[in-house]
Amino acid sequence: MRQNRDSRIQSRLVRLMISNWMLGWAVGFAVAALVLASNVAGIRDLMMRSDFMIQGLALLFGGFGMFFGGVVCATAVMLLPTEEESENDRGGLAAPVLLPAYVLARARSPRG
Repeated sequence: MRQNRDSRIQSRLVRLMISNWMLGWAVGFAVAALVLASNVAGIRDLMMRSDFMIQGLALLFGGFGMFFGGVVCATAVMLLPTEEESENDRGGLAAPVLLPAYVLARARSPRG
């Protein structure tokens, strides 16, 4: 029973990671296309005149896709609830609230 439950949790985690990687790659490709469309720093003109246009486009889109895919996937994994959060439905320990400490001070007279 426990082994079956663990395999279901692992398969959900794998699906979560793969779907978030794909979402991140899609966002990365869209951002790379926007960079080319807006011709930031003349990169589109530079690539279109280059002999290695295909390799440059592959590096641009691959780099943006890898970066955004990693960021989106890591964010999704870090935002997963922990076991303590899922078991305690009534709430847990409250985080300490940090408030500024006000201190009265006398104003000095200007030195002259």
